[in-house]
Formats: sequence, C-alpha cells, structure tokens
Amino acid sequence: MGVRRIESFLLRLVVQDDNTTAPKSWRGRIQHIATGEEQKIDQIHDAVTFITTHLGRTNVAIAPSQIDAEEDDTAQP
Repeated sequence: MGVRRIESFLLRLVVQDDNTTAPKSWRGRIQHIATGEEQKIDQIHDAVTFITTHLGRTNVAIAPSQIDAEEDDTAQP
C-alpha cells in the first residue's frame, strides 16, 4: 500500500452577481494551507497549476480541454 498524504487548499472566488451566464473569467486567490503561500488567480487553470505545483506531481494536472468541457457542462442557457 502506498503512502498517503493530505493537502489542503483554500480557494476564494469573486463572482459577479448576474446568474445569466457562466463566468468567462475567474478572479480570486488560492492558498496552500500548510505553507500559507497564496497566489492571485484570473483563470481556473491558474488554480490547477498552483495545486499541481504544490503536490509535486505533474500526472495529477487536468488538461485544459478537460476543464473547458467541465465548464461547458455547468453553463446554464
């Protein structure tokens, strides 16, 4: 059995209060709880990159095409 570790991140997003469309951009901050390191984010890809960097494993990254597909699934008409 492999070694398991738990990593925690705090993601804060500023969301425009118009529910008419899915957000075209993301604004906020992400923080790695253990180190306290923070980074501003303007795109969801920035958060994924930040998390991947802290996990130290490139194989956990989500391909941008997967993120785009997930965002399309959550978009409301």
